[in-house]
Amino acid sequence: MSNDTTLTQYDDLLKDDADVAAIVIRERLRPVQGARGVFFPPTFAASGRGKSDYQLDWFAPRDEDRKTPEAAANEGVIANRCTVDSVPSQANRLEARLLKYSGTSIPKVTITGSRVGQASIDLLEVGHRVGDAVVRYSKNGEKDGFEPFEAALQSYVKGDAAPLAKLAPTSLVFGHWDSRDSATKKSTKSKARRLIRSEIVAFNVQKVTKRSQYWSSIDPEVSQELEQILKEAKEAAQEDPNSKNPASQLGMTDVPAPESPGGVIAFGPIERTAIIALSGVRALATFKEATPAGVTEIDDEKTLALRRYLFALALASAADPGVWDLREGCILVRESKKEGEKTVADPTAFTAVTVKHSGAEHTFAAPANGAAESYLDAAAKAFFGADAFPAAITLAFDPSGAKAAVSTKGGNNAGEPKKKPEFVKALLALPAYEGKEAELSRKKIGELKKLWEEAKPKTADAPPAGEASTDAEASATGDDDAET
Repeated sequence: MSNDTTLTQYDDLLKDDADVAAIVIRERLRPVQGARGVFFPPTFAASGRGKSDYQLDWFAPRDEDRKTPEAAANEGVIANRCTVDSVPSQANRLEARLLKYSGTSIPKVTITGSRVGQASIDLLEVGHRVGDAVVRYSKNGEKDGFEPFEAALQSYVKGDAAPLAKLAPTSLVFGHWDSRDSATKKSTKSKARRLIRSEIVAFNVQKVTKRSQYWSSIDPEVSQELEQILKEAKEAAQEDPNSKNPASQLGMTDVPAPESPGGVIAFGPIERTAIIALSGVRALATFKEATPAGVTEIDDEKTLALRRYLFALALASAADPGVWDLREGCILVRESKKEGEKTVADPTAFTAVTVKHSGAEHTFAAPANGAAESYLDAAAKAFFGADAFPAAITLAFDPSGAKAAVSTKGGNNAGEPKKKPEFVKALLALPAYEGKEAELSRKKIGELKKLWEEAKPKTADAPPAGEASTDAEASATGDDDAET
């Protein structure tokens, strides 16, 4: 394929008049040890005081209405759905597949000084991408390291995606949200949806449990003194349920592990579904220079180059990904089939289609054998220009800047009570509550906090209540990978 053809091969999907909504990639998977093998989904933090567990959604609301996963599979219906790799986790994994292009087809941005024991990290490894605190609180020499990224985000907010694509293109492909205000830096509120959304789920799964036993290699009887102190430690832990046996923590006693999630067996399919939103790619544009009258117009040629580049990144991350080694106990490969005594590849286990706005689907030939890399290389050269690829940027995380931001943002809360005894003590120091210790001690912490907010001394620099900033979002795009 000629260079020109390589560059233009997908243009009919990227131009404004294209009627294709998305490319949908489907991949049927199985545990590496074979069908019905036990594999381990991620566990997620429980709400309240519950224990972490798998994300398992049942489609019958009541226990008595639920079919067993095996029975449901035999009847061809779906009893439940289990998250095997979440959308945020998949985004991080797909982005990591692009690391080999950092510095060649993707601008290289390196951050030093943010992790103990690790000299540096690539921006492609940063969970919240361009909206991450490690970028926001960084320096480039003596300059503010975030400044050029902030300018690119401001341009994106105004509709021009090219400046951000030339600094941090995966922040457009996998999404970002620059939402976190601080007292020292205001966010741009720039938010980009993911252009590629992928997840792995399993259907009709049966949970299994596990138990284990830790056997200590130390026999207490080797020393009378050791035997006595181990005995005393055990008795002390039994008397106080809130304390832990220090000997157990040091690995000196036998410890049975309680029952815990031991993986799942899938009686239904395990599927990865990836969607490349072509409608989202076509929503991006870049502009010509403004006229003297201040009029701006879309630059059609540069806009097409921008879209080719971002689409090429999405394709390079998603096409023919190979084995999914997700975590210990969860290695997934493509579903295979039997031919006589042999297990062979099933060519139908990986499919890709274009989906038109009408709902019509047509086979899409996903690039293989280096074709995705060739397309990305051509698209990058066309977008950046043969001699204009950005120089590598090395940022240094600035702990003092981060500390100042935290201190300033929380300055009005410095020394504020947090626990119930602290609220009681703080309120007793006020004339209105003098001598009311017994009454205050009976109240719940929420009530005490409300009393404190109403009665505490007001300072001149306290912000009006309506201006109090919040940080309610869990993550910019949810890509902090809370799975374990």
